[in-house]
Amino acid sequence: MTARGGSVAPVPRRKTGNHFHNFISWQDLRAIELVKSWNSSLIMKLIHSSCRMLHFFTRSKRFLAASLFTFTTQHVSLRLTWVLQNLVEVQKAIEEENCCFGTVDTWLLHKLTKGSEFATDFSNASTTGLFDPYEMCWSGLITSLLSIPLSLLPPVKDTSYNFGSVDEEIFGVPIPIMALVADQQSAMFGECCFQTGDVKLTMGTGTFLDINTGNNPQQSVGGFYPLIGWKIGQEIVYLAEGNAGDTGTAIKWAQQLDLFTDAAETEKMAKSLKDSEGVYFVPSFNGLQAPVNDPCACASFMGLKASTSKYHLVRAILESIAFRNKQLYEVMQKEIHIPITKIRADGGVCKNSFIMQMTSDLINENIDRPVHRDMSCVGAASLAGLAVGFWTDKEELKKLRQSEMVFKPQKKWQEYEISMENWIKAVKRSMNWYNKT
Repeated sequence: MTARGGSVAPVPRRKTGNHFHNFISWQDLRAIELVKSWNSSLIMKLIHSSCRMLHFFTRSKRFLAASLFTFTTQHVSLRLTWVLQNLVEVQKAIEEENCCFGTVDTWLLHKLTKGSEFATDFSNASTTGLFDPYEMCWSGLITSLLSIPLSLLPPVKDTSYNFGSVDEEIFGVPIPIMALVADQQSAMFGECCFQTGDVKLTMGTGTFLDINTGNNPQQSVGGFYPLIGWKIGQEIVYLAEGNAGDTGTAIKWAQQLDLFTDAAETEKMAKSLKDSEGVYFVPSFNGLQAPVNDPCACASFMGLKASTSKYHLVRAILESIAFRNKQLYEVMQKEIHIPITKIRADGGVCKNSFIMQMTSDLINENIDRPVHRDMSCVGAASLAGLAVGFWTDKEELKKLRQSEMVFKPQKKWQEYEISMENWIKAVKRSMNWYNKT
């Protein structure tokens, strides 16, 4: 079972399973003021300086990671804090020990087992911002700082594990639940990115760039954060992930404006032009993530002229997705010091060959697009299949994956350099927009 670990599922009553609040997605910005307040607080400054000093003397990666840690709106931590601060009934339930919390996987497990199971796995736990990937447990420091009771949080199990069975009344038979896994980690597993240095580029609602860092968690200054990819028995695989919030959402928005009827048309529209005629789009309906990290940036078109057509607008949108891919890739190369072995793409937007080819050109790497694009489903099924013995090992899974096309660099970086410089200027002018009075 795969779920987006960065999203807050309804907080349920422990005794009845009834929820207190609606689902809060990973793109939700209601905790933005809490994020700004915490990141600029004296406490965070003291933590950062103390951890830098401890890292200097111990050279411990754990202290280095803590010295770089900042809250974001995408982490569950402060969105959960927002719930705890704003819902009186939740505060009362916590006092009565009648409240529990989980991400989507925990909620689904709880509902499918009719309330008999309450758990999560390491991959989902690590996406919340409340989990310590170095100690492999919920962080006492962060939960204490945010006044989140540890009693709210579910037990953490292996990614492949017997989590119980679906209640017989739901499907007529008690189906065993043998895997829980977060969305991007599942896609990574489905893409068979099992080796250190393997990279996955998912382009769906947002863009997620993940690199397998082996058995070492790694964090960057620019916005790549450590995640647990999966834990199966003694095997623990870590990832470093950076993301851009608006990819498929930008294309969907343009479709709703009737710039085109079907998303498949956009590739042909973009290719029909030599360039965007100086039009640039900033994909920031939900702020800009790594390496800009500005939740107050606005989405915008710049460089519009009387001659601008919808074809120019569409091309500018597709180019912006490729430019964001380039930004993420540069941060990963600069700050995650692991040689890249291969790059594999997935997600609905990877069907767009214009974006794929432009990304390949910009990063000067081959990108492998699979026959089946929804790798999150494949990854969850693969993990469950290994758990029950349907597949013997990962080598069998590698044989199942089929490549549809490998995009190879065709243009040199210099051909894009001026366009990307102008796009970055547009990004800078869109920053901090919602802080202006």
